[in-house]
Amino acid sequence: MSFLRNKNDVITYTVDKTSNSSLYISIHNGEVIVKAPFYYSTKQIQAVVEQKKNWILKHLKEYIENETIQKQKINQDPICIFGKQYDIVVKYENTKNPTLNLLKKYIEIILPAKYLNCDKTKIIDATISKMYVSIAKNEIETMLEDARHLLGFAPEDFKIKSLPNQVLAKCSNQIITINPAIMQYSKEIIQFIVIHEFCHLKYKNHTKSFNELMEKYLFNYEKTAKQVENLKF
Repeated sequence: MSFLRNKNDVITYTVDKTSNSSLYISIHNGEVIVKAPFYYSTKQIQAVVEQKKNWILKHLKEYIENETIQKQKINQDPICIFGKQYDIVVKYENTKNPTLNLLKKYIEIILPAKYLNCDKTKIIDATISKMYVSIAKNEIETMLEDARHLLGFAPEDFKIKSLPNQVLAKCSNQIITINPAIMQYSKEIIQFIVIHEFCHLKYKNHTKSFNELMEKYLFNYEKTAKQVENLKF
């Protein structure tokens, strides 16, 4: 095993001499492996490692972060936002209230340290529910405004509110209510459901005129309808 010391960074690596004509660096399970032609000297190998040190350090950091995430990942089904799945990672800090960070590949939930040895299911579910409400507040008003411009009419009011029996949206007395859990689906499906409720402003039941209005304003209506046919709204 060899090592390269560069200021505060030390890269340890294993050299595997081969009959190949070029040098290749890989990282496997956090170990840096250098496959070099048999005629390469130690000095030549170290020069290439020095040249690639930023790439090596970057991938080593990613490996350590992924290992940490795997250890902190909880045994719960991934959470969906706009149709994309995110694993849940739980961390503990000396804070008073739970917080949530939506990162590129996962959802990070930071819990107060007092919950370390407790059943965290309810508090995690509540934190995720608040996340959906926050996302819905940022998205739904824009979607409703787009629907108003598209169809030429609008509800008297709208609400973002959890609905019983997994109902995702409803239209009653010219008021549209959107369940924030709708944010787990793709934007195409969300748009479908929003337009669906708008059409109920004109037609209470799923009449022929109702379906014609849906088809008029929704691209890929039949395809999306099949995707949501098992959803309640």
